[in-house]
Order: sequence, then structure tokens, then C-alpha cells
Amino acid sequence: MRERFILQGLVMLIAFTLSLATPFKAHAQSGQKERITIMVKQKPLEEVLKKLSKEYNYQLFYNNSLVKGIRVSVSIQKAGINQTMDVLLAGTGLQYSIKEKTIVITTIPSRNTAKEKKLLSGHVVDKEGRAIPGVNIFTGDKTQGAVSDIDGNFAFASPLKHGTLLNFTSIGMKPQHIVYGGESTLKIVMVEDVNELEAVVVTGVVNKKRESFTGSASTFTADELKAVGTQNVISSLKTLDPAFNVLESGEFGSDPNRMPDIEIRGKSSLISTRDELAEDPNQPLFILDGFESSLEAIYNLDMNRVASITILKDAASTAIYGSKASNGVVVVETVRPKSGKLHLTYNGSANISWADLSSYNLMNASEKLRFEQMVGRYTSSTPSQQIELDQLYNNKLADVARGVDTYWLAEPLRTGINHRHSLYAEGGEGAFQFGLGLSYNGITGVMKESKRDNLSGNIDLTYRLNKLQFVNKFSMDNTASGNPIVGFSEYAGANPYYMKYNENGEVERWLEYNDYVEAGNPLYNAAQNSYNKGKSLSISDKFIMEYTPIAAMKIRARFGITHTNSNTEAFTSPLDSDYSKVDFTKRGSYNYGETESNKYEGELTVTYGKTFNKAHLVNIAAGGYLSQLDSKSHGYAAVGFPVGDFTLPSFANGYPDNGSPSYYENTSRSVSAYAIGNYAFNNRYLLDFSYRVNGSSVFGTDKHYIGTWAVGLAWNLHNEKFVSENIDGISMFKIRASIGNPGNQNFSSSSTITTFRYNFNSFNYFGMTTSLAQLGNPDLEWQTTIDRNIGFDITILNDRLTLTGDYYYKTTDPLLIGIDMPASTGATGNIIYKNFGKQTTKGFNAQATYYIIRQMDKRFWWSVRGTLRHGSSELNGIGNGWNLSTHQAGKEIRTGKTNLPSVTLTEPTLTPSGQSVPPVSTRQPDAKSLSKRTANSPMTFHMTMK
Repeated sequence: MRERFILQGLVMLIAFTLSLATPFKAHAQSGQKERITIMVKQKPLEEVLKKLSKEYNYQLFYNNSLVKGIRVSVSIQKAGINQTMDVLLAGTGLQYSIKEKTIVITTIPSRNTAKEKKLLSGHVVDKEGRAIPGVNIFTGDKTQGAVSDIDGNFAFASPLKHGTLLNFTSIGMKPQHIVYGGESTLKIVMVEDVNELEAVVVTGVVNKKRESFTGSASTFTADELKAVGTQNVISSLKTLDPAFNVLESGEFGSDPNRMPDIEIRGKSSLISTRDELAEDPNQPLFILDGFESSLEAIYNLDMNRVASITILKDAASTAIYGSKASNGVVVVETVRPKSGKLHLTYNGSANISWADLSSYNLMNASEKLRFEQMVGRYTSSTPSQQIELDQLYNNKLADVARGVDTYWLAEPLRTGINHRHSLYAEGGEGAFQFGLGLSYNGITGVMKESKRDNLSGNIDLTYRLNKLQFVNKFSMDNTASGNPIVGFSEYAGANPYYMKYNENGEVERWLEYNDYVEAGNPLYNAAQNSYNKGKSLSISDKFIMEYTPIAAMKIRARFGITHTNSNTEAFTSPLDSDYSKVDFTKRGSYNYGETESNKYEGELTVTYGKTFNKAHLVNIAAGGYLSQLDSKSHGYAAVGFPVGDFTLPSFANGYPDNGSPSYYENTSRSVSAYAIGNYAFNNRYLLDFSYRVNGSSVFGTDKHYIGTWAVGLAWNLHNEKFVSENIDGISMFKIRASIGNPGNQNFSSSSTITTFRYNFNSFNYFGMTTSLAQLGNPDLEWQTTIDRNIGFDITILNDRLTLTGDYYYKTTDPLLIGIDMPASTGATGNIIYKNFGKQTTKGFNAQATYYIIRQMDKRFWWSVRGTLRHGSSELNGIGNGWNLSTHQAGKEIRTGKTNLPSVTLTEPTLTPSGQSVPPVSTRQPDAKSLSKRTANSPMTFHMTMK
């Protein structure tokens, strides 16, 4: 019933959109049925031609130099188009040709010129005079073509006829249309098209024209990302696209060092598995300049380096990435250096943030004390205890009476400042271009001692040699982070009738310490020399080589290596109130952890695209990909520190009880081969298909390989005559559908391997004993998702109004679920991963953008954007599995992500961002209550002016 309602709503929305595109055209059809009236006196011919084009819907092509300086005086009434053109061009030395609604104006060639055909050559530059390589030049009938070389030069292999229409196209530039007038050389100046990036879908493997693309994808330019915020690209995408959902964390609040939880159109795996695995199985795949990247690398990315970001959502767009694409794909393209003189650019920005606590109506000191008395906290059946409790109550009541009412929530907070600085130098001549970048991003969180400082640099090099192009991108990120040692919840748990300082203005260790209550002072613990800090370094180098043997074919090879190293240090002072009852020799603690990884990637892709018989557009790509990730981590903990500035581990008394250093190594490999195809008939009927064979060491030895596929269909209604000839102002009206089975391998490779641990305190005749640590599952299957999608893309009112809608239905079967191992295995407390159960996720996303002012050529616009998102998830086929995985159910309840009935807490726990932890249910969960999750988002609006 709900699906039927949603489909009916989509049909009504499309019908309403078409009604907005009226009025219908009132003029007659082309040819001699047209009745044209033009009466002018000594008007420029160019002005008259523009009027003819605008009022009678003709497309005219001519060189401006041909009509410059020509004035005409004509009186034409209800004439046909041929008669009109004869009168307008009489005595001008110009001629015309007409085909349907297209008119080409050229000079009347002399007899010698008419017989002579010349070989045309030329030079293509931008508005600053810099050469533009890779420009496609082809004749109007597409029988001849050429491509500009590294210096922007081009030449035709065969002579051209006088009056031939030439088209010049290049990604990122406005197309140019020139009528050949018999010249031997031409100089073409192309200007940047700010809308061009939006017309291209960048998939990271191949680039496709949006008009011929059947998948669900959103592309945002750098200007659009910056218009809604300059903090980071993740925050901007959350505002721009309803399918890109950043989950709010009640536990971590506004912690700048906590990576956000991201979903694209719901979940494909159980929520709780993130707590058990190193990877988030619901996190989308991130692609940076064609290579797989991490969420942290995208989070740290300088926004001034970004050229565009494309979000791939459905199977038709994501299945290119096979077994890693079930959660969606985010493709980031960075800016390319431009040739010419050295150009230096600086960008800087800053913003402030603060915690909003105005929505919390907590008890004051008097109310809280009265509440505790009413619930019996100061009541005892023992007379001696009752006397003591009465004394405690009276002392607190006296403090309240003299004005003690501490608002603890504001104590650990401050105004956060985020400032960013970016410097980029670019230049080069001829075949070589370079770009050097340096950026800094400093964040001070709203929690005191919370900070994140990121320093990054990049070197981009491009070299062209004939049909070869070499690109190398080097980048470095260095991050230093700090976190408060005392959590916000400790301040929220302090009662308002406690004083922060004693009568002497000193911070005491205890707010209250007696036989009934032990309440430590969070201000005292925060004042110690405790710390929690970390560092990370990431170095990446990516090499790309492209070879273009013919205009229709490109061969690309890519290789990348990424090295990351991160470490964390945490020291807790022996004076912390948590150690009040700990043995003196074990007070204070130090924890250290370090992780190092190296990732290697290689890919080879061959693409071919050509139009046959002016109607059949075919694009084919085939390639292979392989990668290896080596990671290792180690760490240790130490206890027992002397009081004072002795925070290094060398001052420790020893390891914790039964503690020892830890060390882990992990290697995972993947290999795949893929084929991608696209077909378009007259740019009306579209077909996309892809197939990929994937292999990964993550899954069982018997299940290493799997095939993933996708098919997409679309219909460009705006290219149908019954639409284009009857509705004005419609630029796009596409209906599309897709189905496919992208997979998910965001899991630890150790899940399939049986492992053992050494028992250091147990020996036998053969030496040290071992026990089962994890029972592997060699039959562990891939987790794949059948992803179905229907949607529409509509742009009307002369590109002022854009509407996009999608309905999706995803089924993940089988799921990968962790189950507690029974005690009989000897591996109590460990988990084995099994395949069972099915998860269904469905919902719809819609978006509308209206440009109140739209002057893209002047880079000025004012737009209003509205988004709508609804989604739900349901688990089936679990059976009694929940009884084997109750810890997972408990984690879902604590994060407040189920529809369980809840009991309101007397005082909510707060986060640094001013959000309360969702209420906790006191009822025992059952399988039925855990089987469904619904995520709703009310319609949101955003206004942008630039």
C-alpha cells in the first residue's frame, strides 16, 4: 500500500511539473508554412537575425565577421522562411542553406574558391591565450574530425567544403560552432562553462554525459559545495543531497576527531557490526582521483582542491565497483593545474561554533534536592542512618538556601573556532603543467582540550607527449588531535546543589564523599596533567598514464600507493578520583597504540566510444583492478605512576594485571575484471549495463569469487518531438529504472581464519599451551544486495527549476552476522561470522532546486533548494538468531535506533553539541521489536546566494 502511494505521488509530481512548463508553442511548423513579419529600417543584420532566431525558433550559424557592419532595411509581411532569407541577404554577398529549423549563412564563393578545397589547420586557446589540448573538432555531419594536440594545434586530413559547419567541444568549456569560410588557418578561443561539470557524470572509471546516463547520480561543483559551507566536503554534501545521510551521534556529539557515520539510501548491513569490525559495513566507498580512499582522507581534504563530487546511488551507477558498491560511491575529482604564467592563489575562511543548551529544562538545585527526598534517597529504616541522612539533606538544603545552584553543563564548553588557509601555485608551458598546494585546517572544538590540526600538501604534475599523457599526484596529510580527559557526561551527572569551589576558592577532589555517596569533582580531574592525544600521517602517490591511439579509443593505466601511520597516547593522573580505591602502586595509567598500513592499487582500462549512422551511440569499457592492503598494529598499557610531572611510560610500575603488549598483522587482497557498456538511440532510448568478476581474501576459501551485474534503462522524453515541439523551456525530462547486485566487502579478512592464542601462564610437556581464539568459517559467503530503483530528472523553466526523485528497494541476502561462540568451543567471548537472514531497505528521496537569479556567465546566482528523505529497514529470516546475539540487540537499544517503547530518564545525558542521548528502554527487547527501523527526515530547505 505504501509503495502504491509513493508511485502515485511520483506520477502526480511529474504531471504537475509538466503543467509548470506551459504555455505551449503557438507558432506554426517549419518550412513554407511559417508566416514571418519583419519591418526594420537601417538595422544591423546581426540584430535582425537574432530577432528571427528568438521569435521564430530558428537556430542560425554564421561567423560574426561576415555580418559585421551590414545594415538592412526590409518590409516583410507574412512571408515564408526562404523568401525572408532571400530579402535579408540580397546584395550582401552572403548565401544560406536550411535544414528543418537550422540555418547556415556563408559567403558566396567565387568560381575559383568554389572549385578549390583547402586543408584546414588551426590553434585552440582559452580566454587567457593558453593552449587547450584534447579539444574534439568535427564537422556538422560528423564525417570528418580532428583533436587538438598538446600545444592546442589541430589539422584536418581531408579538404573541407566551403560553408561546412565545425563543432569544437571540450569538457569544462562551452562548445563553439564555426562556419568554414575557406580559410586555411583558424584561431579558436574557448571559454569556461560553469555548467559543464554538472552535465558530466564522473564515475571514477569512465565519464558519461548526464543526458545519456541511466543511473541515479548527483554531481556538485566546487562553487556549490562552498556555497553551503566551508567546513569540509562531508558537511556540504549532507546539505546538498537528501540521499547522503550523516547520522547524528548522541555519544560523540561535536567531537572534531570522530569520523562521521555516513549512509547513502539506508543500510545494507546490521548496525552493530561496526563495533566488532575495523571497517564500517554501511559506509560508502570513496574514490579520490580514480583511486580508493578513506573517509578520513576525504574529511581532511582541502575544499579548494575539489573540482567536483559525484554521488553514485543506484546499481546502474555503482555496480562499476562491484563487490564494494552496495552502500553507494562518492567520487571526488580534484582540480587540475592550468598552463601559463605562474599563478598564485590564496583562500582563507573561518567560522565559530558553540553548544546550544537552550532546549534543556533541567532541574535546578532546589528541585533536584526535593525530587531526591520524594523518591526516598534520604529515608532509612535504621535510626542511626536516618540521623546521618537527615544531616546530609539539611546541609544541602542550607547550601541551596544560600544560593548554590551550579550549572555544570557550561563548565567544559567554550566557543569553538575553525580557521582554514590554502595556498596553490600553478603554471607551465606547452607539454608540462604543475601545481603545488599547501593548506592548514585548525579546529578547536566546543569541548575544552578538544582540537584537531591538519596540515596537508600536494604536488600535481602533468606531461603530454604526442598521444601520451602522464599525470602524477602526490599528497601528504599530517594531523594532530586532542581530546578532553573528562567526558561531558561526568559534568552532566554532577548535581546542581554541589559547589564548584570551596570557601577558599579551591577545587576539591570530591563534591561529596561519605558512606552513601562518592561524587568526584570533574573540574578537579580536568585540572590534572592527564592527556589524550594522537597523531596521524598519510602519504599518497598516484601515477596515471593515458594513451589515445585514435580519437574514439583511450587506454589508461593507473598505479597508486598509500602509506598511513597513526598513534594515540592517553595518560590519566594518579590523583584522578577514579583511583581513590586502587592500590597505591597501580594508580595512574598510560595507554599507547600505533597502526601502520600500506595499500597498493593497480588498474588498466580500455574505453571506446563512437556514433554510428548519426543515431547509434556506443560506449564500451573493459579493464582489470587489483589491490593489496597490509596493516599492522601494536600497543601496550602501563600502570602505577608517581605524583607529579611523570607522565612517560618509563616511570610506570608495570603492566596491568594479566596485561601484556599487543601486536596484530593483517593482509587483504582483491582482484577484479569488468566490462561496461552504454547504448543510446538518437539520445532518446538509453541502455547501461555492467558486469564485474570480483575476488577477495576477505571471504571464505571456498567463496573467493563472485560476479556482480547491473542493467539500467532510461527514456529522454525531452528529445521526443511531441515534447520538444509543444512545450517551451524544458531542458531535461528523463525517466529511468535500474536493477543490479552490488556487493559489500567492508569486513575483516580474519573472519574466515581459525586462530589460536598462547596461554602464557600454562605449560605442558611440549611447552606453552594454546587455546582457540576464533573459529573461522571457510564457507563464509559474499554479502550482496539486489538494488532496484526508479526515478526521474526534470529541468524546466529555462534551467531555473530542477526536480529529481528516486524510489529504491534494496534486499541484502544473505546477511553477515556475528554470533557469540558457545562455551563448549573453548573460545568464550569470541564471535564467529555466519550467513543468515535478510534485510530489506526501501524509501524515496526527492529534491527541488529553483534559481531566483541565474546568471552563470557572471558567476552570480540565487537559488532555493528543498530536499525530502524517507526510508525504512526490515530484518527477516533471523529466527532464534537473536537469542545468540543479544549483545547486538543491546547495542542497538543504547544507540536509540529502534522503535522500542522508552521510559524517559529523570535527567538526560548530554553531549558537547547540546544533544541528549536517546531515552533508554527498560524493557527486554524481542525479535519483533528489533526487526524494523524507520528513518524519516522532514522536508528541508536551503537558500544559496553567490
